[in-house]
Amino acid sequence: MKILNDWLKNKIKQFLLFLVRKLDEDIPVTPKIRLSRNSLFKKEIKIPAWLITTVLFVVVYVMLYFQTVCSYKQAAGIFLFLLSVFGFVIFYFRTEAKRINLDLNKIFIIAFVVIVSLLFYQIYTSKLSAISFPLALFTVLLALLVSVRVAITYNFVFALFMLMLNDFSVTVPMMHICGGLIAVINIRKIRSRAQFARVGIKIFIAMLIPVLIFYLFDLKSLTETEESIAYVAINASFSVLMILAFLPIFEYFFSRTTNIKLIELADFNNPILKRLMLEAPGTYHHCLMTASLAEQAAEAIEENSLLARVCAYYHDIGKLKNPEYFIENQAGRQNPHDELSPSMSGLVLISHVKDGVVLAKKNKLDKVIINAINQHHGTSLIQYFYNKAVEQDKDNINEQDFRYPGQKPTTKVNAILMIADSVEAIARTLQDRSAGKLQEVVEKVINNKFTDGQFSDCPITLKDLSKISKSMTTVLCGMYHARIEYKTR
Repeated sequence: MKILNDWLKNKIKQFLLFLVRKLDEDIPVTPKIRLSRNSLFKKEIKIPAWLITTVLFVVVYVMLYFQTVCSYKQAAGIFLFLLSVFGFVIFYFRTEAKRINLDLNKIFIIAFVVIVSLLFYQIYTSKLSAISFPLALFTVLLALLVSVRVAITYNFVFALFMLMLNDFSVTVPMMHICGGLIAVINIRKIRSRAQFARVGIKIFIAMLIPVLIFYLFDLKSLTETEESIAYVAINASFSVLMILAFLPIFEYFFSRTTNIKLIELADFNNPILKRLMLEAPGTYHHCLMTASLAEQAAEAIEENSLLARVCAYYHDIGKLKNPEYFIENQAGRQNPHDELSPSMSGLVLISHVKDGVVLAKKNKLDKVIINAINQHHGTSLIQYFYNKAVEQDKDNINEQDFRYPGQKPTTKVNAILMIADSVEAIARTLQDRSAGKLQEVVEKVINNKFTDGQFSDCPITLKDLSKISKSMTTVLCGMYHARIEYKTR
């Protein structure tokens, strides 16, 4: 009897283990949404993309149904209308998937914004004119939180909703399309919250032009035109104020990093950057020079130059744990590595990546910054200490022990950071800093990283690398320009 019980227990245990393995295999197939690590939702929410889309379709249909339907014929019309709109949007997003770079988090944000904006529109228009509805608010939020292409698509789709809800009159949708497009175009290079005021003025002008056109074509009377101008002013003002109010909330809740957030992270009054300045001044200066190289290189290949600059500021914060073990902070003092074995020195250098990630998480830095810290060395080899170890004991050296265990760059910005970090460090050691020699250093670093496979996980191209090389050479020539030798008295 005991043998039978043991046999049954083993079989049940094996079956349960089989189920667990099957579930683990199935989990990666189900997309995940991770909300902000600071939010109330501590666990991952696993929601398939098709389910989000289906729920969004049903919710939008119900909202439009109760707003307009008087007959079964109209109900069928709304269904066909929504089916066409959703079909077009899905086809467009699939076609432009690489450029839009959608993930489940972004899809969730899109669905959330669509439902909230449509609900807000129905409540808002019951009290005020549809012209004053701040559609630009939601368009700009999507542009900042997801992408410009998604924001433009949303602007046109919501204009179609307005078209249907306003008995297919084109006047209101046309105003909102103009306002939304101008807002998206001008929001891309926003670098401070004060610049939103200028965007509000441009939204007002963009929406005012259709109003005047309708008046000149006698589609609106003078009284209606004056009312429309007042509503446009309300729209522009309300949009800007609401963007400033809601953007920090969306950044926090959905853990998104916008240009506005990057500007705040670039402030040198940030506690981490202050610590770096005081405790590791050599590393701090290295980060500044790396930032200059990375920013211009990102600009050259039309990537987010602000993101590249901010990532460069923080990429070496892990050196704060043991700043004296990094040569740029020794300032002529004895090198602690002289008393360590090459393998131990390699471990100290390797640890600054892990220490940087830990410090970044402790200070609640954004995920893009943490990824940059983790990926800025990839799996590169610490050449100096590896060569030193080979000289001492060639037969018992494992190359893998002298490679960084971090992830390879997964974005173009992180690849740029990797190149800029190495280029700045090597250029600083040169005696000959002529333009030709600096160009040679940049090209050698890029070639070594490329042949070592460090760019295998990111979409950077040879054309991009060529532009990065030219940009970094130009910046280095500016940094190390020739000067007249001044005689001191």
